[in-house]
Amino acid sequence: MDSDASLAVRELAFLQRLARAAASEQDPGQLLSLIIRETTSATNTDVASLYLVSEDGSQLLLTATNGLNERMVGRVRMKVGEGITGWVAQTRRPASVPDVSRDPHWKWVPGLDEERFHSMLSVPIESGPRLVGVVNVQSVEYRHFAEADIDFLGAIAGQVAGILERAEMQRRLEVQLAEIKLSHDIHERFTKLSLDGAGIAAILQAVGALAGSRAALYSADGFRVRGAGEFEGMPARVAVPAGFAAGARDVRVHAGRPPRPVDLVPVRAGTELLGVLAVDVPEGAFDEDGRRRALEHGSTVLALEMSKERATAEVERRLRGDLVEQLLAGGLDEDEAERLAHQAERLGHRLPAHAWAVALEPDDAESESEIAVRGRQDRLDEALSDLVRRRAAGSLVLLRANSAVILVPEEAAADLAAVERVAALAQQAAAAVLKPGSVSAGVGNLAASVAELARSHVEARQALRLSRRAGGRSRVTTYRSLGAFRLLLEVQSPEVLRGFVDEVLGSLLRYSESRETPLLPTLEALVAARWVRRAAARALGIHINSMSYRVERIQALSGLSLDDPETRVAIAIALRARAMLGATPA
Repeated sequence: MDSDASLAVRELAFLQRLARAAASEQDPGQLLSLIIRETTSATNTDVASLYLVSEDGSQLLLTATNGLNERMVGRVRMKVGEGITGWVAQTRRPASVPDVSRDPHWKWVPGLDEERFHSMLSVPIESGPRLVGVVNVQSVEYRHFAEADIDFLGAIAGQVAGILERAEMQRRLEVQLAEIKLSHDIHERFTKLSLDGAGIAAILQAVGALAGSRAALYSADGFRVRGAGEFEGMPARVAVPAGFAAGARDVRVHAGRPPRPVDLVPVRAGTELLGVLAVDVPEGAFDEDGRRRALEHGSTVLALEMSKERATAEVERRLRGDLVEQLLAGGLDEDEAERLAHQAERLGHRLPAHAWAVALEPDDAESESEIAVRGRQDRLDEALSDLVRRRAAGSLVLLRANSAVILVPEEAAADLAAVERVAALAQQAAAAVLKPGSVSAGVGNLAASVAELARSHVEARQALRLSRRAGGRSRVTTYRSLGAFRLLLEVQSPEVLRGFVDEVLGSLLRYSESRETPLLPTLEALVAARWVRRAAARALGIHINSMSYRVERIQALSGLSLDDPETRVAIAIALRARAMLGATPA
């Protein structure tokens, strides 16, 4: 009994030393090595070893030993259920083996230097319901481990479990602290950029630097946003997944030529998708966590910046629009118009005194619905504003719900040909945004004062109206080019126009109903060719003799002389009036 009491005192003293060591030693690796060393003397064995369970719970890894081949630490792995150690891990039951060579579960591990050890005691290391690992002690002499030995080694295993749990908690805490610090540093950097008014381009540069690659901003429908940084190699367009509009998070796609991986992150304000942040995936190893947080914080700050820019642009556009709308509405005298012009200039928008009005309108209902979409309006405003900055400095762009107006100063377009070129570029830029929709442009005459801008705008819209009634699409029409056809716009009664058309073309219209000879298209070709018969024949793909025959038939049926200048003007006007009335070409 004295011997048992003495043993109990030694074991208790050992456990107390372990507890004190665990409280003072900060390095869990050093503490485990200390426990393994002390365990051999405390249990009167020759070697002690520690095996820990892998993350997936399928294997045991030799983590520490004070008697086996230490070069095998971190290298020896055995499956759970394999050998005596694996059996203890699988069953969660201790194993006392007097002679390992006779045990059916025993498995020799090459290079571990276990051949000289005969007896073995193995107990599981548990933390609540979770298996942490297995601790083994072995002796050279044959030995029968008593129940007290099993309980003592179990107590040591409990100490090891506590140490490992504290170490894991410490590791997790350090990881969380590192993540918090990383997140704070990234957030602080982006917030400073936003507060300093650095702009979207600087934010994108910071995102790219933190993510280890290049970053660019795209619209909600995948087009590269100009003026938001210029990063060589980023594609002009990316395919935005349909799920982004429904609230999906980041996704990895392949874009560019040749295709390469790109991470797309939605930039949202509430449920509205403002744009898409695209970042190249760097080659080789990179900090995945730092990159992920850079994209998260970057997209948040971009959303704030874009919302701020949008609000500023919206206020600016409304102020500018209200002033310009008042001018274009007309009915102002010179003094009132000049007062509005000075008011606009105080707001930073100089209204040109001598300017051309260019009107852009969709060609059909489908195109009109495209221009009304919020995202398309923003892109259209951006495209037209960018165009006039490059090609017609000083111009003013006014975007409406289903149309646009550009006031082009005389300094930017000295003559009609120059403003036609600007209008053609604007028509092409708008068509690219509204694709597959299409738009046409009308150009008014030069306004000689701010008060005359309304008149130029009306003329631009009238040019559009007449061109569209004649079946024109995707065209640029100037008011001046309408010539005598402008008079048709002044005729308010459709019946008057129909009477004039019947008076000039009536006999030919009735002839076309019963004959196949295309006399009306022949007249239209002659008008387009300025009455040059050979040119009209080439346009129709017929011989000049056929053209002469058709001219004779037209003159015989209508009683008109096609060589008479006044008759030619009347025919041209009648044909245009017929198109305006919506007649089907014969």
